[in-house]
Amino acid sequence: MIKKLITALTTILGVCIISYMYFNSNMLTTLNAQSAPTFQLPKGAKVVLGKYNNKEIVWDIGNNNNNGSYVLMSSKPIVNSIATYDSSIPTTTTAQSSANRENYCLKHIYSNPNEYNISYCPIKPLETEINKIVINNNENNIISNMPFLPSASDVRLGGRLGLSLNGYAYKKDIDYWLGGYAHAYNYNNGQYQNIYFHYLARPLNKEGVDFDLKDFDAGTGGVISRNEKLSNAWSYGHTTASTISYFALRPYAEIDKVKVMFVANITYTDGNWHNYTIDTNNLNENNELNPNKLRVQSSLTATLQDIKRNNQSIQKIAKNNSVDLSVNANTGTNTRLSVLLYNETGSNIQYYKMLEATKSGTNDYSLDLTGVAVGKYKLAVINEEYDPASQLPVESSAISELLPLEIVEPHKLSYTKAPQSGASSGKDYEFSKNVNAEQTVGKITVNPQGVMPLTYTIESDGDNTYQNFEIDGLDSNGASSSSSLNVKIKSGAPDLVNGGLKVGSYKFCVSAKDANGDPTTATAVTKVCTSFNIEKTNLSIAFDDPSQTKKSITDAATSWNETATANPSAGSKITYNVSGGDAYLIDINSDTGAITYNGNGAFGKVKIKATADDDPATGDDNYNSAFTEKEIIIYKQVDGSVTPHANSSDSITPTFTATDANVKTNGIIGTIQGTTGTPDNIGGSSTITYKYGLETGGDSSLFTVDQSTGVIKTTGNLGVQSYHITVTVSDKWSTKQIPVTINVGVANAEDLRFYETSAAVNMISQKSVKVTDTNVSVYATVKGSTNNNPVTYKIKDGSTNVITINPNTGAITMHGVGTVTIVAEKEGGVGQAKAVAELTFTVTAGAQNFIYTDNAGNELPKSGTAYSAYVEQYEKAKNFQLYTAGNPTGSTVTYQLKAGSPTDVISVDASGLVTILNATISPSQIGR
Repeated sequence: MIKKLITALTTILGVCIISYMYFNSNMLTTLNAQSAPTFQLPKGAKVVLGKYNNKEIVWDIGNNNNNGSYVLMSSKPIVNSIATYDSSIPTTTTAQSSANRENYCLKHIYSNPNEYNISYCPIKPLETEINKIVINNNENNIISNMPFLPSASDVRLGGRLGLSLNGYAYKKDIDYWLGGYAHAYNYNNGQYQNIYFHYLARPLNKEGVDFDLKDFDAGTGGVISRNEKLSNAWSYGHTTASTISYFALRPYAEIDKVKVMFVANITYTDGNWHNYTIDTNNLNENNELNPNKLRVQSSLTATLQDIKRNNQSIQKIAKNNSVDLSVNANTGTNTRLSVLLYNETGSNIQYYKMLEATKSGTNDYSLDLTGVAVGKYKLAVINEEYDPASQLPVESSAISELLPLEIVEPHKLSYTKAPQSGASSGKDYEFSKNVNAEQTVGKITVNPQGVMPLTYTIESDGDNTYQNFEIDGLDSNGASSSSSLNVKIKSGAPDLVNGGLKVGSYKFCVSAKDANGDPTTATAVTKVCTSFNIEKTNLSIAFDDPSQTKKSITDAATSWNETATANPSAGSKITYNVSGGDAYLIDINSDTGAITYNGNGAFGKVKIKATADDDPATGDDNYNSAFTEKEIIIYKQVDGSVTPHANSSDSITPTFTATDANVKTNGIIGTIQGTTGTPDNIGGSSTITYKYGLETGGDSSLFTVDQSTGVIKTTGNLGVQSYHITVTVSDKWSTKQIPVTINVGVANAEDLRFYETSAAVNMISQKSVKVTDTNVSVYATVKGSTNNNPVTYKIKDGSTNVITINPNTGAITMHGVGTVTIVAEKEGGVGQAKAVAELTFTVTAGAQNFIYTDNAGNELPKSGTAYSAYVEQYEKAKNFQLYTAGNPTGSTVTYQLKAGSPTDVISVDASGLVTILNATISPSQIGR
């Protein structure tokens, strides 16, 4: 029972919803409807009514509102010449009463008794002729006054029919009969007051009678002015009445205005659009030009319910389209549905078109609007009989209510390229510069706008590159009422490389349908296509250290890297090669820039080149390659020695007594002499220019060195002790530091030396390590020392940017790269100088040594030098974390996928969080 109740309620609710939707739709139509104005025929129009001698009669509208009737006057006389005289009717000179008037002809006798004038005869022949006009049933329905002979009282100014002079008088030449009985109202001697005669309606191009008339039937006061173009009709003749008057016969009629639903020119029923006009220029012109067919009141009905396009109600349509009219009508004899287009206010009919046969009930009728001018209209329909064989009146419905319909120019699209700024000069679109996701490539402009909103589609123009683009500013249905819209690159465009569209040719079309769904097939103005090329970006490249690299032969023996950076770097790769100079000196790794010295003790200049281009692994060609070069100098380290003055007691170490002149102010201690080194002009002359110097520190303030000669002198008197200075010898490429001990009154210092290790086997004067090396220390000692004084260590200039050193153990702590001088010192015994030794200590850059670990820091398994495959079960949207450890500790690690990885299957963020995407894996991607 409950189930049945729910079913019943659901059904009722559904009916209510449907009913509401229908009511709501029709309510909208009702609100926009407007009652059609009462149809009105203008004065001067021509209509067809009745037949005379089997010929349809054309009538002029002389008055379009005579007490609710149209006054009709035959456009041409039905008879051009007819007389009232009948010889069988008796003639009299006595005025007759109204009752007896039609039994006699009246005459007037002139002074000559044999000459007389027949001035009036009965009008029966005229009426008999008019009565020959045949009226059909439709016409009977609207005629309020059957065709008749008008009287002077009918037509005269102020007469019953309400006509003007121009309303009843032919323009020229035609006199026509009027009914009535008149006599001369006045004459010079009153002679004509007893003359009785017919009335004539004279044309405008003829004079009226030269005296006023008095309407006999109207009695006193019924004066007709001669200016009204109404005249008497008479004939001059003899008793034989051989001459009588002949005038035209023009019938009048009246039809009921209310029962005339509509009229249209008789040519309008061909199914074409017609500019609706009613010609009023031929009133009383004695022609039948441009007659109209009357539509008369009947039981036919027509209700305009809706105007639709593509099954939706509309009020606006692009020109030259068609609409469907939802009309409820009944059928009659050969009925057709016709359309009337009014002006915007609904006051005047602009267009008329007859459509297809009327169908019973509510039906849709297709209306082709081709040829109708752009504008705002009100549309109505009429249900009317169609009789192509006759122009006589037909039955019709009333004009329906009006619904608004605006006809507009169809929307027209135009496309303008509109690249955003950023491309290089002379380029519209350039990879990585102005073709990145969300950037604009062009603009769609709509003019004319047509029926807004427009629904847009980006379509193929022969390839799939259209999939990279979208129109900005559309609603969820892809529509917009804006007159200007940007075309931009999709954020997920398939041809994006590093966020920008890759180099190549792109094509797409944009089409738009209006709010009515038009056009169903795109036209030349509703669809625009374009193409453009994205050009390569010019790479720039520079060596990370663009300065000339100078390496001694000794230093060059340790490999080093010369690296460069490209801009943009994404998707590009740098390769290295030797490009000039003494190419045999080095090899360079094409991928890493690592330099290996091959000179076997030779020195020279060599040029290297770094070239940036697309990374071949990407398969793309988005860059114009670029290169940069730099020079490497491999030099032979300069050397030198100090020769003590001849007064020295030691030929190696300057040794003097306290009384020697050499230890007094400006005394000569010895001379520095440069040896070996590298020529000033490598590859040119062999000349080596030496320069000499004195480093600060120690006892340097007590001595001077001549830069050119190398002579060492004192600056003051020296006391008894050992003095320690460092002198230098330099060529163009390198400098040699030479520690010098000057003994004054003391014995020579012990021979303190640096060794490779604490085993004191291999003596060294310089040492090079990497910043990433660990457990580094230095060691100095005096072999066979005569005292137990300890060796201490310090950095000669006191700096700590590169290293710090434990003064007692020589343990090194690394802080950066660079070169320092480490000094080892040992105090001498009694009467003996302090022993000093120096070591050139260089710290070079070291590669990071990353390892993959688990979350506890344990290194993952390796197969040789490569890590074993990391295996996870494939699950959609699955995440797992990668872990690494770096060297030195604290290094920041970032992660990215290797080029060529299937980015639709897997992603990794910078922190090492891996996500398995919701994608279908292909066999070719398994294991990648």
